[in-house]
Amino acid sequence: MENPANEITNVIKLVTAAVNPEIQKAAVLQYYARDMSFRHPLCIIPSAFDSRDAMLPILQWYRMLSPMIKGDVSSVTYDEEKHIVFLDVTQIFHIRSSPLNPAPARYVYRPRSCVYLIEEQEDFYHPDDLMALLAPPLISVVRLALRTATFACKV
Repeated sequence: MENPANEITNVIKLVTAAVNPEIQKAAVLQYYARDMSFRHPLCIIPSAFDSRDAMLPILQWYRMLSPMIKGDVSSVTYDEEKHIVFLDVTQIFHIRSSPLNPAPARYVYRPRSCVYLIEEQEDFYHPDDLMALLAPPLISVVRLALRTATFACKV
């Protein structure tokens, strides 16, 4: 990327919701740094030489689980001084026809040099959103636990 504030929305679509695996692979190779890192509630890729190679199978696994991934980039903030792009992205991830709620994801990009690359990506899920993906019938149990914790703080 040469202008991350203008290009990042399209990059997000290419790496998460490309029309086919070849386009997705080309986007990962073009826009992710070779030593990128990834944090997710269910997996992690530490920064290392060629760690990008571990990211592509995860993204393609997402495509297998949810062939219709949709993402909405509602806000892009570019800090020119620190060369960091912050995004507010809501991703709709349905596991093969499951009527699950969308789970918000947080992406942090740390560009380098004149051509900006994705150096770090962190997906953030609230506990009830993560449960919506893993075991939807247990969402109410997780929400009850969260409310109980809130109540315990008041006592």
